[in-house]
Amino acid sequence: MNEPEPHPNVNLTPLALSWLALVALTLVSLGLGEWLGRASWLPTLVAAIIWLKAWLVAYFFLEAKLCHTFIRRLIWVFISFAPIALTLTDLYGPQFVALVRI
Repeated sequence: MNEPEPHPNVNLTPLALSWLALVALTLVSLGLGEWLGRASWLPTLVAAIIWLKAWLVAYFFLEAKLCHTFIRRLIWVFISFAPIALTLTDLYGPQFVALVRI
């Protein structure tokens, strides 16, 4: 019924592990670009890695889970914007750029 109110994390282990995951994802991104070069599906994979890295930062470092629901949803929308824009630009290229150009 009455759930305890969540508190900020004071344990450094999840922060250290998420930081290591961010470093590993960065190295994987560099390796993918070097090994796969111009694979047609690479931008979609990079967009997924960008989203995962942003999610890790928001969840563990910004502690978005403790925010008010409205703020938390704004954070998730903001996190989704860059990968979606990257994917749309890759898929539709000049048409998408012409649509959003000022």
